[in-house]
Amino acid sequence: MTNSRVNFTERHEEGGWAKYLPAISGFYTTHLGKDLSDETFVPADRLPKKFEFGLQGLNFLDPEYSYFNYKYGLYSAGHAERKLDKCDDREPMIHKRDRKNTVLVGDSGGFQIATGVIKLDWATVKTPAGDKLREEILRYLEHTADWSMTLDVPAFAALPPLSEKTGLTKFEDCLDVSIYNLDYFMKNRVPGATKFLNVMSGSSNENSKQWYDAVKKYSIPAEVEKMGYTVDRTLEGWAFAGINMKNMKTVLERMLDLRRDNLLGGKDWIHFLGIGRLDWACYLSSIERLLKKYDNPNINISFDAASPFVAAGGYALSYNYNYFKPDQLTYAMGRGIDDKGLKGSNRAMPFQGPIMERLTAGDMCVMGPGDLNKHGKEGKTSWDTTTYALVMAHNVYNHIQAVQEINRLADIEYAVRKNVDYRDWYQMRDRKKQTNLSDFVPNSILFFNNFVEVLLDPSNKDPYNMLKENQAFLDYVSFGDKKATTTFSSLFGEEDNHSNDEHTPTGEELAGLDKEDLIDLDE
Repeated sequence: MTNSRVNFTERHEEGGWAKYLPAISGFYTTHLGKDLSDETFVPADRLPKKFEFGLQGLNFLDPEYSYFNYKYGLYSAGHAERKLDKCDDREPMIHKRDRKNTVLVGDSGGFQIATGVIKLDWATVKTPAGDKLREEILRYLEHTADWSMTLDVPAFAALPPLSEKTGLTKFEDCLDVSIYNLDYFMKNRVPGATKFLNVMSGSSNENSKQWYDAVKKYSIPAEVEKMGYTVDRTLEGWAFAGINMKNMKTVLERMLDLRRDNLLGGKDWIHFLGIGRLDWACYLSSIERLLKKYDNPNINISFDAASPFVAAGGYALSYNYNYFKPDQLTYAMGRGIDDKGLKGSNRAMPFQGPIMERLTAGDMCVMGPGDLNKHGKEGKTSWDTTTYALVMAHNVYNHIQAVQEINRLADIEYAVRKNVDYRDWYQMRDRKKQTNLSDFVPNSILFFNNFVEVLLDPSNKDPYNMLKENQAFLDYVSFGDKKATTTFSSLFGEEDNHSNDEHTPTGEELAGLDKEDLIDLDE
């Protein structure tokens, strides 16, 4: 009997929400690639008995032979095999996907360049010597993705401690290199090979506007021709990075700028880089619906998070359940089932879903007492590398499920409350005890939906002033700060505490882990 399969793609299309893109790890794609190319890589007796599609059923991009299907994903050139004669076989999930039934957004790897994961001679970054890396990334994106980021240098590259490595000391330095990269892409791209998203970065509301004003011409056909490029090289979409993806006032200002400059029509994709928050999944859905209604019926908003892969591969954590309350939206994580005494166990796994319902404890815990790991010693975990892939797949399922569930709840709760008025937020904020409008959804989600309905209505005579007048509310729904470095907490969107979306691992959960027991995500 075939186990149940889940079609997240159909659910998403029916719901009409902003699209969460799993930021797929290099380990995951190469593990599935090795399994596909070498039938002995994962021995037959290691495969879970209920995996009717084998390990390849973990490829959620496959619409037919997967345990759950989701057509959307993001893959970064920052951790990929970028050699075009090797990448197809190494990462078939990415490169041999059915392009008619999948949408893949390609990240250019600017974050990895700024942080030193991709090595770059910063002394020659604006010379032909730096073109080798630019060319490699450009051709990889054209080979790989439907939509791709331009190659920006994030503003934090000019802040300590990274500035000591990059030699960039001010915001303008980052913008300057990013524009140099833009010109290279414009001059050398193959029109139609992939559609490019014009990346907007910045570390403050002011320099975000400065960045936008500097790069918008690359998205305007007439300006592109003035620069000496053919009109078919005009950039096709937008990407929001830096402060543009976490400060709501800045987000909405840039949206209004795009509308004012007639840069939403014909630009069918807007991506927000690195958002793992459930409240923002709803905020972005609200924005997308208004842009579809008034500006471009074909527009899509997407956002990505690597959390399902980082949690498993970096911290041996499994998503356990999702929790929806007005004061907390949570993907709860904890140490996965991991005990050497469970080797060979036929006990069914908890935390059900299309992956876990096919697994026994023995499928997860394969290393018993005395068994040696790849380093030739007995480790502290009962997991092998395939276990990590199984947990990653479960985590991806649970993350998508959470994003879709909170959007369903938000849609229903807003529909049944006919008189939601964002201005009531101020009165409720000043009360000693706040009244929850919903048993499941934070007030901010319902108020924000009403706020953007008013803001983005073309009849609004002064939307910019509306942003200024509602700075306090927009600050409340924003998150993050201007730190130059990324910690595990900031990756998971937990720099504030008014709406914790994901569970950051505690010391107790991480205690006792051997570094050798944890996989390398870039393996």
